[in-house]
Amino acid sequence: MQYWKTHQKALILEHLETALKDKTTIVVWQQFGDHRKTFPARLIEMSRANCKVKLDQNAPTDLFTDEAPFYVHIKELDIIFKKENFNRLGAFIEFSPPGEIQIYEKRKTKRFYYLYQDHKNITYHSQQIDPSTQSPIFTLSSVLVDISTQGAGMVVGQDIVNKLEVNQILFLDNLTDQKLPSPFKVRIIYIQKYKETEEELYKVGLIFTDQLNSISYKSISSIIEVKQRKTQGITSKKYCGLDLEEQIKILNHVEKSNKVLCNNLKDNIEYLDQLRYMTTQMKIEFLKEVNHNLLAVALRLSSKELIYELLSELTITMQDEFLDKLQTEKPASAVCKAQDEIIKLVREKERTGEIVLDPKAFITYV
Repeated sequence: MQYWKTHQKALILEHLETALKDKTTIVVWQQFGDHRKTFPARLIEMSRANCKVKLDQNAPTDLFTDEAPFYVHIKELDIIFKKENFNRLGAFIEFSPPGEIQIYEKRKTKRFYYLYQDHKNITYHSQQIDPSTQSPIFTLSSVLVDISTQGAGMVVGQDIVNKLEVNQILFLDNLTDQKLPSPFKVRIIYIQKYKETEEELYKVGLIFTDQLNSISYKSISSIIEVKQRKTQGITSKKYCGLDLEEQIKILNHVEKSNKVLCNNLKDNIEYLDQLRYMTTQMKIEFLKEVNHNLLAVALRLSSKELIYELLSELTITMQDEFLDKLQTEKPASAVCKAQDEIIKLVREKERTGEIVLDPKAFITYV
């Protein structure tokens, strides 16, 4: 049984709110070597700051010890989490919401997620044909956000979502980085709101009617295109940046002790992410001039994809040298200071026109 971890506060609270609303029975347990003590319980209160669990009246509460951490398993939601700090009074246990939960992975194939949505595109058309033109009723392009050999996810706006519905058949014309058979038939399996955003954006899940033999995914681990076979994933031998969950975990930890520093790090990470918009020549000139030791510290909390985008312009020897510099752990304050210095340099180059951080700068219209 495989579980994946998440540190996203909104997602964690959403699961706990569901357990509270549905009055789901949960299992609390404590582990002592090979022996496990279990206690049926319910989540009776939940807020952003506090949770309260009540052990079942028939549970042997005298066997519960305040000296050991406890685990919670919510079977109906397939989640598990651990709490080390808590207060207990009889059958009632109070604790802050968990910073991490593990969710059972129901997918049989590994799914890859794209962090930079404006880099990946999916183009598709309707199954229905316009009799007057003998062409599809619509042909649309949307933002690709994840992919596996069995399906994909895309984000669409309100104007497009009105043309789509669950179980609708579509045909893919183009999928960034992928070679598709033609025609390639897919079916919509869900449509849901995309994250917490002011914009009217929706996530649309697609299932391929014919599973792909492989998909292409650019990986920092080799600085080349990696093929994901049906049973194969991505491995990395060296530290080469963070994925989204890892970033959230670290920032959540920093926030507990220094909220201002956390906010500065978030802003800096977001700004530095725009370095991917530089053209190839801009990247080459930037990497020639910048201090690589300082840049490595500044990118310590940045994403794998950003680091890939920068390192792809270097020779293999220089890639290895930079990754070696990236291995050294640094305090969050040191990372923030390095970020500030790099951002100061980048802003000056933006002012003089040497660098353009525009997501459409690399697009040529014909």
